[in-house]
Amino acid sequence: MLKISGKPGLRSTIKALVVILIILLLLIPLSMIRSLVRERESRAYEAEMNIIDGAGGSLILTGPLMVLPYELTVSEEIDGKIHSYIRRGEVSLLSEDIRISGRLEVEYRQRGIYRVPVYSAFVDASGYFLMPGSEIFPEGARPLKDEIKLVIGIADMRGIQAVSDLSWNSDFLVLTPDAGLSSLGSGISTLIPGSGAGSSGNKAEFSWNMEIGGGGSVAVTPLGRNSELILSGNWPSPSFQGAILPDERELDDTGFNARWRIPEVSRPIQPWWDSSNDPEINLVDYSLRVELLEPAGAYTRIERSVKYAVIFLLIPFAVFFLFEILGGLRVHPVQYLLAGAADIMFYLLLLAFSEHIGFNISYLIAAAAVTLLISFYSGSITGNLTGRNRHSAVSIPAVLSAAYLWLWVTLQSEDYALLIGSAGLFLIIALVMVLTRKVDWYAGELNRMDSGTEGNQGESGELDVLFSEGKADDGDGE
Repeated sequence: MLKISGKPGLRSTIKALVVILIILLLLIPLSMIRSLVRERESRAYEAEMNIIDGAGGSLILTGPLMVLPYELTVSEEIDGKIHSYIRRGEVSLLSEDIRISGRLEVEYRQRGIYRVPVYSAFVDASGYFLMPGSEIFPEGARPLKDEIKLVIGIADMRGIQAVSDLSWNSDFLVLTPDAGLSSLGSGISTLIPGSGAGSSGNKAEFSWNMEIGGGGSVAVTPLGRNSELILSGNWPSPSFQGAILPDERELDDTGFNARWRIPEVSRPIQPWWDSSNDPEINLVDYSLRVELLEPAGAYTRIERSVKYAVIFLLIPFAVFFLFEILGGLRVHPVQYLLAGAADIMFYLLLLAFSEHIGFNISYLIAAAAVTLLISFYSGSITGNLTGRNRHSAVSIPAVLSAAYLWLWVTLQSEDYALLIGSAGLFLIIALVMVLTRKVDWYAGELNRMDSGTEGNQGESGELDVLFSEGKADDGDGE
């Protein structure tokens, strides 16, 4: 038998230290749960990437560019002799105007317990080029008119489901796979015969459409001196990212519509450049991107909830401790430990259920189960309280319900989570301060002159910390 004798204030201090030690001990399983959340999130991410990869990857569309090859005779002196050779080069030309519109039809694709939004993108593009003269080529260069081609960059061509011919003025040209330029990577292209290219300054109109599958995100870099991009889809929570945000956007529960206008002066891209001489231009830096994201994934919200776990351990512990201080109840450290273990089960239940039935319903089930369990257990602990202290025992389910409601509201709000969490924590501390404002901590009991009631105090002069005489302390006050 281990007993602490002396002043009641000393007993309260030692009990507080024991409770703090129990909380520190419970941080070990909490850290394990947080690691488990991250592991499950990593596994979900791998499954998501596999599904997106199978759907064709994330769409990255760049272009179009007109590529104009040329030959140039170069002379160099080597060992005192003049050597001449022919060097090939390419000039990349932007269109004068380009308009790309895309419509995303999004659906979920599932693998095991994981499901990911994938889409079919229906793309229509149109615009025109002004056919260049000799000024865009190096001096002395010979343009290869029969090798002029139009290139459209597509990072992952596996997702292409259908593509039309390229309408070039009155001609229809077949688009075929092409390695493209280094600045565009892989893609599709078509040769534009010299006769079809026309003379300098002539206007050449073009258009094409395609259907391409993918998932995760859509990135488009329309390459024109004046560009316009319109994207729409049946996804209610897109994330607009990239070099420029849309000028116009509409969001509702049925989907989104977004529009970008990009004038020439808003991007440091020249109307043409020599691809064989100029440093490579990273056109991805100028992409306009839409990501298909949910406002906050289940794993993200679970991990955020674990950050509040210490507060939720403190809440039932603080109520039990107040019962000891204000009501004379004696609660054994093992009972604190069991209540804390039940509290930790909330996060494990939330993780397990949310992978199958969604976060909100899982939260309701886990919170209700833990609240009922702790309330039932605390009812047996407080069974010997009398008078108005007996009625105060119902505070456990009320306090826990309010706490879980506060946490749910905090997790639902992305923008105001810190504000709601800080305000809730402040109210908890304020409530404890108000309830204990008349406690004489040196005496370990209420100031009876102020409280007007004596309460049901435990035996003064000793406190069973870990063991009681003859049997374990079951919290009945005896």
